[in-house]
Amino acid sequence: MSDKYCGAPKIPLGMPALIDKVDLAGNVTLCQELGLDFIELNMNMPYCFPDGLEPGTLRDVTRDTGIRFTMHLPDDLDLGSLHGPLRQASLSLALKTVDWAAEAGIALVNTHLQNGVCFTLPDQRVRIYERYFDRHLAGLVESFEPLVKRASLQGVTVCVENVSNFHLPFMIEIVNQLMTLKGIGLTWDVGHDALTGYKERGLILCHREHLAHMHLHDYDGIDHKELFTGEMDIMALFRFARYHQMSVVVEVKTEEALRRSIGSLRRRL
Repeated sequence: MSDKYCGAPKIPLGMPALIDKVDLAGNVTLCQELGLDFIELNMNMPYCFPDGLEPGTLRDVTRDTGIRFTMHLPDDLDLGSLHGPLRQASLSLALKTVDWAAEAGIALVNTHLQNGVCFTLPDQRVRIYERYFDRHLAGLVESFEPLVKRASLQGVTVCVENVSNFHLPFMIEIVNQLMTLKGIGLTWDVGHDALTGYKERGLILCHREHLAHMHLHDYDGIDHKELFTGEMDIMALFRFARYHQMSVVVEVKTEEALRRSIGSLRRRL
């Protein structure tokens, strides 16, 4: 990454909701202690489910502490399922989450794109979404068009995250198509990129105008490592995010790793 990214303004720096916490309050306390700007809630964990969190509660936290929030939709949400009822159920949940996010003052909702089932044959591996590409793409567009439109009208950005699949030929076509939607955003997970040998980076940088969010963690064959303990140039990536005014989640998975990561990052800033 080029040194031209030095000297940009401060950007929001956040933490993920942690699996070893049992409620929102524990994360807020840690976020305050570390002097961070926001928490990325995660709908894979029940204590982050919107139906258990009043939007007013999150607004109160922001008012009282200055801490804001982003939301990560469930990892298994599939907005392009070939099964109509499953796709509609995923879209319904995503739409409700966007409405809830707007009420809660949350401006960014993150989601994954699914690879689909992979069939292993004697001489090849067949991805069902690649085999039925046109049908899968049509389903994704039918889901993302109303989702992004509804989100944008409420000041919420829906971001699509790379999950070590943005280098797959059929996924490249999908991402290129989705990035034509007005108001859609892009999340760069730098560790997922590293897991592919940095094969996702080209596509991501082709759409840098959509970049809004970064999941920052280190990698050395193991993902989601503490910052500065792997092979990645963490400071170059952080400078890139700052230059492009992206919010950054230090996406490590334990409190201890988070404390060490934030300390190490601050000593280098």
